[in-house]
Amino acid sequence: MKTTGKKRKPESPVFDAEGDQTNLAALNGTPLPNLARVKARPLAWGGTREGAGRKPSGRQPMLLRLTPRTVRQLRATARKQGKTVSAVAEERLALASPPRSTSSTGTAGSPPRS
Repeated sequence: MKTTGKKRKPESPVFDAEGDQTNLAALNGTPLPNLARVKARPLAWGGTREGAGRKPSGRQPMLLRLTPRTVRQLRATARKQGKTVSAVAEERLALASPPRSTSSTGTAGSPPRS
């Protein structure tokens, strides 16, 4: 089919400081909505929920540098006993440390002052 009339030169794009094209009226032949008339609604989903997330356990995280042998032993013991590595390590630390003294005259594990 033969066209009549002059060919229109496409309008050259205009960009703002952020690099976005400002004179865009249609995208792939579909006209863009008038943003002045479009009302944005707040989203009714997402965000935080009451009671969501991990519950506090009262335990403190701690990073330790252990030898590979000690790590293997802790993991093997935990696997055999059906416990976590943390539980096994805590039990071993509790057995290794002396009982805490409740007296106010000395520190734990030291004799009272004279």
